This record gives sequence, C-alpha cells and structure tokens, in this order.
Amino acid sequence: MTSPAADSLFRPEDLQRYAAALLAGGGFGCKQAQQTAEGLVWANARGVDSHGVLRIPRYVEMVEAGTIRPDAEPVVIERKAAISVLEAGRTPGAAAMIAAMQEAIEQASKFGVGWCSARNITHAGAIGYYALQAASKGCVGIVMTASGPLMAYQGSRGSAVSTNPLAIAVPSQGDPIVLDMSTANVALGKVMAARDAGKSIPPDWGVDAAGQPTTDPNQVATLTPLGGPKGSGLSLMIEILASAARFFA
Repeated sequence: MTSPAADSLFRPEDLQRYAAALLAGGGFGCKQAQQTAEGLVWANARGVDSHGVLRIPRYVEMVEAGTIRPDAEPVVIERKAAISVLEAGRTPGAAAMIAAMQEAIEQASKFGVGWCSARNITHAGAIGYYALQAASKGCVGIVMTASGPLMAYQGSRGSAVSTNPLAIAVPSQGDPIVLDMSTANVALGKVMAARDAGKSIPPDWGVDAAGQPTTDPNQVATLTPLGGPKGSGLSLMIEILASAARFFA
C-alpha cells in the first residue's frame, strides 16, 4: 500500500513560495530567498533533486556558520572591454550568479561577447539555470564553477579537485538546447540524497577512505571523475578558468 506522503505532489509555485519562506526564516533577504528558491525548484521540476530544495537546511547552516553572508551585495569591481570581475562577498550563490550572468549579457550586447568572473561566491546550485538566462536573451550561455576538493583526480585515492560543473545553453526555434553536467560520474548531491533516503549507490559513484569502490553512501570519502583522466583534466581546466578572478584587484 502506498503511503499518503508518497502520493503528495506540490505545484512548483507552491513549493517555491515555501522554499523562499524557509530561506527567509533562515536569514536570507527577501530578494535573495526568492532568487535561490527559483533556482532550487527549477532543478526539482526537472528531476534534479540533488540540486533542489533538499539544499535548504545546508544553506541555513552556512548562514549560521558565516559561510554565506546574506547581507552582502554582489558588485562589479572591474571592467576591461568585454571582461568583468564581480565581487560577490559570499552572498547567496544564486544572487551572485544571476548578477554575473546579467553583467555578461550586457557586455555581450556591446562587444559581441561577454565574460564575467565572479569571486567569493557560495554554492551556486544547478548552473544550467543561469546559462538559460543568456539563451533567453538570444545569447549562447556558458557557465562554469569551481569549489573545494570533492573528487579524486585520476590515479589518486583522495580528493584533489572539485566536481566543477559546466553548463552551455543555446537558443533555438523552440526551447533552448541545454547541457548541464558535472565532471564527476555523479554530483555530490546525489550521494547526499541516497544517504538521506537510506539507499545504496552504484559502485562507480565514489570510493571509500581506502580508495575502494563503495555502494554505501555513508562510506563515500570522495567522488570519481567522469571518464577517468578526461573528467579529471576537464575539471582542472574549469577550476583554473573559474578561479582566474581571484588574481584581479
């Protein structure tokens, strides 16, 4: 017999309002809560629950720990022709990414191409959401993000690079064509979701502390790269490109 909870469905707009209320209650400003909730529910609506509303408790924890600064406002601190640098000041990731994409789109309208590097951002969520903003304006959107080590480099036992994702959105006559991928075999959020649900995982998702494949999400010490050396190399190059902003004034 199916439980009532298993049959419960929420309209995206209802879930978005609830998510925004939870984020606001956790310290987010009203605008930041709305922006973050939209991105989270966008992921849920597309079946990417690892980047959906299950992230809210962690975001609130990050506010409490001072990792996220909900009072910070992203500011463009440098422009050189088509290239801009945005200082996020550890504002919620969605607020920073939206501001960075808006800046890139504006620069592209002037120069034909626009690149905005955002520094000191926090967790960005599903980055295909931001690439689509460019596609909606008739631009090709390319988004990359980097973070701390979460994935083994090919041949290593421990974490060496992050899962550094890549998203590309291209306008078309119908819906935009979107690629949104991690450089790991799977996003960390999917391991978290399996752990929370008490489910096992495929053996190629991650390795334990001894570097051995595991099907227990509680034993995952680090994730494994997509395509071995190819995923490792792609992750490293994304990390270099996405981290370039730290060297600007």
